Amino acid sequence: MKSSASSNTSYTWTSQKSPIICKCGYECPMWTSQKPHSKGKRFFGCPFYKVREKYCGFFIWYDDVDRVSKTNEMTYKIAVLEAKISELQALKKMEVGELEFKLKVKDAEISHLKWFKFGFIVILCALIMKF
Repeated sequence: MKSSASSNTSYTWTSQKSPIICKCGYECPMWTSQKPHSKGKRFFGCPFYKVREKYCGFFIWYDDVDRVSKTNEMTYKIAVLEAKISELQALKKMEVGELEFKLKVKDAEISHLKWFKFGFIVILCALIMKF
């Protein structure tokens, strides 16, 4: 276990693998507060806490991890469902577009058949009048 202290903060941290990722994208070490008002209370924080120019500000008390994890899990599930909905909507648009295209092709075929039928009748009438 490593211990560290500064003029305004006292803490200790362990190097165990963390389930929490900070805004920087790094695993957060578990710290133990040494401040008088929160002495012994554990928390996860950005590993760059002491490097102010890199510190992202992430902090969460250990007791709040389950609540936040459940919220994050629900947020993730919602995002997955929204992605699936978007995918289904895109597929629907593609299928509708394909059906509209097929309908236009059929309409064109029908139009051609009408003209073919009209031309056939005109030729047939001309042949009948000749005889």
